Amino acid sequence: MLVSHQERPRELKWYHAGPLLYGDLGTSRFYVLGLAFYFALNASPWYIASVGLLVMAVGWAYTVVCRTYPDGGGVYSAARQISPVLSVIGALLLFADYAVTAALSAFDGMHYFGLAGDHAVQIGACASILLLGIVNYIGPKRAGAFALVVAMGTLILTLVVVVFAVPHLGAGFSKIEPITHVPGGATHTWSTFVGVVLALSGIEAVANMTGIMVQPVERTARKSIWPVLAEVVVFNIVLGVAMLALPAVLSRASGHDPKEFSQPASVYKINDAAIEAYRSAHTDWDKPPGAAAYRQFADSYSPHSSPNEEDVKNKVVRVMAEQFVHPYFGIIAGFVFGLLLLSAVNTVIGEMVSVSYVMGRDQELPTIFTRLNFFGVPWAGLVPALLVPCILLMIFTDLSDLADLYAIGVVGAIAINLSSCTINRKLPIRTWERGAIGTIALIMVGIECTLAVEKPHALIFVALILGAGLGLRFMTKTFPALRARAARPLTPEELRQGLYRGVPITVPETARATPPARVPEWVGTPATELDMSKAHVMVATRGGPRLLEFAAKYTKRVDGILFVVYVRQFNLQFGGDATGPALADDAEARGVFQSAAEACAKTGVAMVPIYVVSADVPYSILDFAATYGVESLLMGVSRRGTLLRALQGDVITNVADNLPADIPLLIHA
Repeated sequence: MLVSHQERPRELKWYHAGPLLYGDLGTSRFYVLGLAFYFALNASPWYIASVGLLVMAVGWAYTVVCRTYPDGGGVYSAARQISPVLSVIGALLLFADYAVTAALSAFDGMHYFGLAGDHAVQIGACASILLLGIVNYIGPKRAGAFALVVAMGTLILTLVVVVFAVPHLGAGFSKIEPITHVPGGATHTWSTFVGVVLALSGIEAVANMTGIMVQPVERTARKSIWPVLAEVVVFNIVLGVAMLALPAVLSRASGHDPKEFSQPASVYKINDAAIEAYRSAHTDWDKPPGAAAYRQFADSYSPHSSPNEEDVKNKVVRVMAEQFVHPYFGIIAGFVFGLLLLSAVNTVIGEMVSVSYVMGRDQELPTIFTRLNFFGVPWAGLVPALLVPCILLMIFTDLSDLADLYAIGVVGAIAINLSSCTINRKLPIRTWERGAIGTIALIMVGIECTLAVEKPHALIFVALILGAGLGLRFMTKTFPALRARAARPLTPEELRQGLYRGVPITVPETARATPPARVPEWVGTPATELDMSKAHVMVATRGGPRLLEFAAKYTKRVDGILFVVYVRQFNLQFGGDATGPALADDAEARGVFQSAAEACAKTGVAMVPIYVVSADVPYSILDFAATYGVESLLMGVSRRGTLLRALQGDVITNVADNLPADIPLLIHA
C-alpha cells in the first residue's frame, strides 16, 4: 500500500493574508509619496488621491478574480485559459515587476537606514539582495513570522507619524495647488499620473495566494484586501497633504532658501524641447556671455537636487517622522521601515523563484528550474532572481528611473490578468462586473502604452526580459531534453499493491526469498495482506540506511508494521497552483523506499511507504503519526549545522515538542 500526500492545506486566514499584503502594498508608501512630490510638488496630493482611487478599483477587481479562481488566480493561471503564450508573457511581466521591486525596495531601504552616496547605497542594496538570496536558498521557516512582526511595527510607527502629522494638515492644505498650475495641459497631467502609478504588485500576489486561503475564498480575500487598501489609501492622502508642510520646516531648520522646492522635476521633462530650441537659436551659446545666459535659462527648468529634495524623494516618511515627531524617533522609524523594505525584497525573491518553477513544471521553461535543493527550494530560479535586481542597481542610481521600470511590469501583468478575466466567457462573472473589470483593464492598458512610449529605458528593460523568457520557452519547446518529464499518476492497481511503476531492481542475495534475481523496484505490503491489529511503528527519514535497518529490526521485535515516511520539503512562498514534485520524478525518495523495502525483506516485516510534499516537515510527520496511531516514532539525528537549524528549525526538536505523550520518540544516533 502506498500513501502519497501532496494537498496544500487551506490554512491561510484573512488576518494572515492581510499582513502579507501589507508587507508588499504598504512598502510603496515609502517611495510613492516622495516621487509624487518630486514630479508634481504642491499638486502632488491630487495625484496621490487619484492613484489611491485606482488602487481601490484594482483591489475590487481582484476580489472578483480571487472569487473566480479559488485555487490560484494570478496572471499566469488566468491568462493560461486564453493562451499559453499570453500566460508566459504575463508571468514574465510579473517577473520583471518582482525584479524591480527587489531593486527598488533594497535601494530605498538603504536610504531609510541612513546610508548616503550613490556608491554606498548601491553596494548596500546589492549586498542585502545577495544575503537574502542565501537565506532563500536555505528556505528559513521564521521569515514569515519576522515579516509579520516588522509589518505590525511599521503599522504602529506609521500611525504615530500620521497622528503627529495632523497638526500640519492646515499648513499643507493651504499649499495645495490645482493640477493646471503646472504647464503642459492634459497630456502632462496624464504623464505625471502614470509616473506615480505604483503600489499595485501586492494585489497580484494576493491572487496567487487563493489556493491556500481558508474557505470560502471570496470572503477571506475580501477581508484580506479591503482593510489594507483602506489603510494605505487614507494614510497616503493624509501624509501627502502634510508632506507639503515639509519644505518650510526643512528650510527653517537648515537655513536654506524657502523657495528651494520651487520647480517640480516633471516641468523639466516637458521643456526639453524649449531648452533645445533656445540652444539652436543661440549659435554662440557656448561662448561668453552666451554660456552664462544659457546656463541660467536651463537651470530654470532643471530639477533641483539639493540634499533636502533628495531626502524627501528617497525617504519622505522618515523625514516626516524626524520633523513632525522627533529626530530620534525618525532614526528608529527609519530602521523599522528599512527592515520592512528588505522584508519585501525577501518576499519577491521567493515570488520570482515561484514564477520560474511553475513555468518549468508546465514545460514552458527548461526542467532545471524545477530541480530542488536539499532544502526544497528550486535553486536555479534564484540565479536570475538575484542577478537581475543587482544589474539594475548597478545601472540605475535614481529612484524615479527604478519606479519607471517597476510600473511597466506590474501594470502589464495586471492588464493581462483583468483582460483575460473579461474576455473569458466561461468564468462565473456577472455582466456588470465584467464590464467594470474590462474598463479597469483598458485604463491599465492605456497606462502601459504611455509608459512604453515615454519611458524608453523601461520599454528596453521589459523587452529584454520578454526576449530572454520567450527565447528560453522556444528552446524548451524545440529540444525535448530541456523539458521536465510529466509525472505519470499511479494507477489504482499500483496503489492497491504498493508497487511503483513495476521497474525491476537487483536485490542482495541475502534478501532473496525466492530464486528470481529481479523484483519490482520497491514493494510495500498489499493493503489486503496488512494486519492492522499489529503495532504501528513509524520511521521518518531522508535515507539513512542504518536508521532503516534499525527500524526494520525494531519493528520485527515488536511484531508490527513499519510506516516509512519520506517528506519532500517544498519551500515556495507564493506558489500559485504549484504543488511541488511528484513521486514519479523524485529519484531520491524512490531510493529511500527501495532501501527500506530491502531492509524489511531481510527482517520479514510489512512496510507501508508514505510520500509527502510539504513546506512543514515536523507538522507532516506529526500529522501522519497521529493519523495512523503509531505506537512509536523513530528518527535520526540531524547532521545540519547550528546556523541551519537556527534558520530552519530543528525537525527533531519540533516533533518532540508537539508529539502526543503516549507516543515515544526513539532517536537513532
